[in-house]
Amino acid sequence: MQTLMDTFLDLVAFDSPSFEEQKISLLLEHALLEAGLSTDYDEAGNLYGYLMGEGPTILLNAHMDTVELARGAKAVIENGVIKTDGTTALGADDKAAVAAILTALRTIKEKQLAHPNLVILFTTAEEQGLLGAKRLEIDKLSAVQYGFTFDASQCVGLAVTAAPSYDKIEAVFHGKGAHAGFKPESGISAIQMASDAISAMPLLRIDSETTANVGSFIAPGAKNIVCDKAQLVFEARSLDNAKLKKQTDKMKQALQDAAQRHGGRVEIQHEHLYEVYHHHHDSPVLATFRRACTKLGLPYREEPTLGGSDANILNELGIPTLVCSIGYEEAHTTSEYIPIEELKRLLSLVLELATL
Repeated sequence: MQTLMDTFLDLVAFDSPSFEEQKISLLLEHALLEAGLSTDYDEAGNLYGYLMGEGPTILLNAHMDTVELARGAKAVIENGVIKTDGTTALGADDKAAVAAILTALRTIKEKQLAHPNLVILFTTAEEQGLLGAKRLEIDKLSAVQYGFTFDASQCVGLAVTAAPSYDKIEAVFHGKGAHAGFKPESGISAIQMASDAISAMPLLRIDSETTANVGSFIAPGAKNIVCDKAQLVFEARSLDNAKLKKQTDKMKQALQDAAQRHGGRVEIQHEHLYEVYHHHHDSPVLATFRRACTKLGLPYREEPTLGGSDANILNELGIPTLVCSIGYEEAHTTSEYIPIEELKRLLSLVLELATL
């Protein structure tokens, strides 16, 4: 049987940035079939696996895609830590989880371990705003009672008890071009409008439950021309929907006020990408996770997060799903790494949850 390390290193070496998951999905489907599962796909390319057992039906979820920075990753092992050569991200987000799930399934088959009904879900384009999960076909998950999404940093044993609602705002400012030397007063600067709008917004850490950010500001043009167009992308997220609405309203108002003040105009697109969820301390999915960590001697913790995952969509669909930490750190950077011991702990946890 292929080892956990072999599986993880093979997956890391296999490029699968968002929207390029087709090849890795075939590799994963083959692995699921070899482990005795039946498989299915939906139109978004999400991969489903099914293994009949006894008792409840449990979902194990991870995503197939990585950030673009993980393209061409070359793993390096030093002092018990898996990292890269420093030129790319590692892709442990989320290939550590995929490797642990595959290895757990192989172990169940090899050792003929008793297990509940298992549904495996490997999603596409998670890193682009949960796009694959948003197109899940719920009838393919209709039997699931609760699930686990393996997709969070920190040492194995963390239960993410809450995750935020997330709003995206795209704004395009339209000004009026003019020569910056001859007749600047006849122009309306889109850059100036956008800058004024940003200056008027509350941004970054708003409070313990809410953040906001301007992630992109594009205004191409010559230095001697008053810029007539600027495109911006903002985000806001909160564990409280009332706070989120208040924040996005302020941001949109700042955009409109700046355009009006300068005599230009702004087009605003506001999209609510996913919904907040909370797990109570005594919820069945949290109790199951806590019991598994206690049995394995893992350092159990509970924390909310302001990051989103496939679990946001699954919870919104009515499937109680808990996000679990998987041991990696510094995701989405060239410093991303995962200790080998954490990878082993992750496997033990996945196997325990899959055989409870």
